[in-house]
Amino acid sequence: MSFQGNKNIKNKPLNKRNLIGNSLLASLVFLPTINNEVFAKNRSYVAVEPLTCDLVEAIALPSDDVICLVEREQDVHDLKLTPQQLQILNNADLIFTLGKEMTPAMKNWEDEKNTVVIGVSAIDIDDHSDHDDHSDHDDHADHDQRSFEWAGLFDLKAGTYTWSFAKVNGDYADPAMRMVILKSDDIETSEKLALELLNSDDVANKKNNDVLTAREEAYVLNFEEKEDVTIFTVEIKKDGEYVFFTEHMPFEFETNEHFFKDNIGDDIEAIAQVPEEGHDHHHHDHGGLDPHVWHDPHNIIKMAEIVKNKLKSQIGIFNGGDRNLINARFDTVDAILENLDDWIVEQVETVAESDRVIVSKHKALEYYGDAFGFKIISLLDYLGESSSLRPDTISEVLQGLKEGNIKVIFVEQVPPSKLMKNLSRQSSVPLSEDRLYVDGLMLDGNTVTVAIHNTCTIVNSLGGQCDEDEASDLESEWEDLLN
Repeated sequence: MSFQGNKNIKNKPLNKRNLIGNSLLASLVFLPTINNEVFAKNRSYVAVEPLTCDLVEAIALPSDDVICLVEREQDVHDLKLTPQQLQILNNADLIFTLGKEMTPAMKNWEDEKNTVVIGVSAIDIDDHSDHDDHSDHDDHADHDQRSFEWAGLFDLKAGTYTWSFAKVNGDYADPAMRMVILKSDDIETSEKLALELLNSDDVANKKNNDVLTAREEAYVLNFEEKEDVTIFTVEIKKDGEYVFFTEHMPFEFETNEHFFKDNIGDDIEAIAQVPEEGHDHHHHDHGGLDPHVWHDPHNIIKMAEIVKNKLKSQIGIFNGGDRNLINARFDTVDAILENLDDWIVEQVETVAESDRVIVSKHKALEYYGDAFGFKIISLLDYLGESSSLRPDTISEVLQGLKEGNIKVIFVEQVPPSKLMKNLSRQSSVPLSEDRLYVDGLMLDGNTVTVAIHNTCTIVNSLGGQCDEDEASDLESEWEDLLN
């Protein structure tokens, strides 16, 4: 039986309006086919930081490609984009990032129309600018203009030592450098005197193989350009503690050999020294904003909402199912994080209020402290131009550790840095057995597992009892989103 069609329509002349109407009808009939082929194409999203990638993967459609730009072991603070990474960014439909406060390399990308910032500058949070411990920020800024960049406190026996400076990549960091050596265990007082001496015109010029002693006078150390290493003899006349001040970090001149040795060639370590990472030390200046917002789960929810809304904007209006799926995935993320927040509160309640003090290396747990009732003592100030401890800060920290109710110093790297070991030894406050992950994700972890790990490390170290098993369902639920 052949189809004849509607005779009334068939015999009717077709005008332009009829043609338009019939075309629209036909397009509506075949929309499901167009929908599948055009509107449901896979999209490519790039998430710069590992934590950002984890969050985008949890909300994006499983069919979409989410590319994690940075490996988990890489420090995003000091990211330098490779040609390959630049190509990936250029080819992305959307780029998600915490922003330049956390990842300075993204500064020039933030104004791109396809870049989505989800970090501290994009969500409504307290930037902690009114915290009491920031009241002396102007003093920190003043410090940046001072005549020295490094100070070290050494406990020395009478005798002779060597202080060496080596060429790095064929050159000395500077042809000359001022130094002051003072016999003192009072770093703060010594700092004031050192400033006067370093800025004085009354200096003693020294060259290769000359002798340096502790005295109230600044030395000008002249480096031997013809030699790869310039060595000075340091003569200590009496047992005691000595403070060294220099215009440059000694590590800038250090290659294979430690810069300070005794007369038999053993390394001499400072009992208080900064920066502890040597010439590879990272300067984390966040421009006055603490970017570590994810340590409060409610901030992660705000970040996730930005991700959700932007992902939905990439989906055609006829793909209601995909938009609903993104909404559903966000709702799951929201529920997990709310439950995570409740779980953290329960664990913290097992710690005595008087013991809720977190001492760590750099200022990254302010949001965690505000959310869950901890006092935060950070050894390095993220507001400073150089992430180093000033001499007076070292003195204050040691005094606070000795006199305060401090149970533990939390480490951020394993093995702990020299600075942390020295502070622990001088104050008799032990270091935590486990590290805190404050700048991102652990190698095999995700947003939830890191929060659980950090909380249990804090709670157990401060005398509480963390029930990690109780959080296993949250970990499983998050893993389900990523798989």
